[in-house]
Amino acid sequence: MTIESKIGQAVENADIDRDTAQPHIHIEERKLALIDYLRTCIKINGSDVHLQTGSIPMIRVDGRARFLDCAPPPDELMKEYVDNIMAAQADPQEKRDLLEHKGSVDIAFPMPDKSARFRVNIFHSRERYAIVMRRIVAKIPNFADLSLPPQVEGLSDHHRGIIIVSGTTGSGKSTTLAAIIGKINRTRNERIITVEDPVEYQHENAKSLVSQVEVGSDSESYEYALRAMMRQDPDTILIGEIRDSFSLTTALRAADTGHLVFTTVHATNAPMTIERMVSLFHSDQKELQQTQLGLNLVAVLTQRLAKRRDGKGRIPVVEIMMATPLVRKYILDGEFEKLKACVGNRESGSQSFDQHLTELFQKQIIDVSEAKRLASNVDALNLALRGISNSDTRLR
Repeated sequence: MTIESKIGQAVENADIDRDTAQPHIHIEERKLALIDYLRTCIKINGSDVHLQTGSIPMIRVDGRARFLDCAPPPDELMKEYVDNIMAAQADPQEKRDLLEHKGSVDIAFPMPDKSARFRVNIFHSRERYAIVMRRIVAKIPNFADLSLPPQVEGLSDHHRGIIIVSGTTGSGKSTTLAAIIGKINRTRNERIITVEDPVEYQHENAKSLVSQVEVGSDSESYEYALRAMMRQDPDTILIGEIRDSFSLTTALRAADTGHLVFTTVHATNAPMTIERMVSLFHSDQKELQQTQLGLNLVAVLTQRLAKRRDGKGRIPVVEIMMATPLVRKYILDGEFEKLKACVGNRESGSQSFDQHLTELFQKQIIDVSEAKRLASNVDALNLALRGISNSDTRLR
């Protein structure tokens, strides 16, 4: 059955295999409440629920779209779902005003029994309601469960500087950062402050004192929360996303004054992440901010998710660019096009996507088609898989 829908545009992820047909998920035939979709999502270990007026509901499982075997929700039912979500907000009228005047709104929605939380975006599609709900996993992940390269865990040992995690939507950025913050919390006596929209992983105090500020619930705006954060005596800071010049300026200033800063950027590889940061420099502070970034950068991680060969979930594929003296020089000199050559230097702890894909293939964790699908340079990867390496894929 072919279903034409614009739902997929709401959560874009270039790393997902969209070609393989997925079975429908059967739902009991009755009037479905919003909670029914969320329970189904949890039961089948889905990540996102997509609801749109007049379209077959969809749940994303292991990155792939699976349509539900039920009727499309009509206008009145979608309005009911929106009302249910709004009723759970601290200031429902403010959120509703944002939706009606701006066209979309980002909010958090807890299950009634508090067993799970969802990050929600409500928007309009052809003047009718559409909802995307991403499941927030509450348990703080351990590195042993994530199959991340060991140098990622080592980033939690730093005490100052800026560490940037990038990738497309749904590539595991928040999960990686939760693991790093969780380890700092368990091993160091520090003050940790996060600013998120919304809070995803909830950290309980261990050795550290953790404060998590949720935009909308704990602060009126992202900008106000970032301004206040620097007056709250932090040691380690998590800025949920670099959205604009102000959030970038705050992150760089915090790193430059001796704090450890973690943040995320939407970019598809490590060099592009730096270029994305540079594009947000204030025109009258470009030289200062370029110096701050060059001197304080610790590492850039960029993530993609690959399907496991055995069909049991996905595994992160990570490109790492450590801030070596050469990387710092290229940033300080504005020679950003030369950064690509630094990514494949495994002796410094860096690695390219293709190097990690080659390693995962050789360990029989992923198959050759998945390696090629996610490769940055398919020709170089083909050579590496046959045992012929170049600087992009050499395993050291």
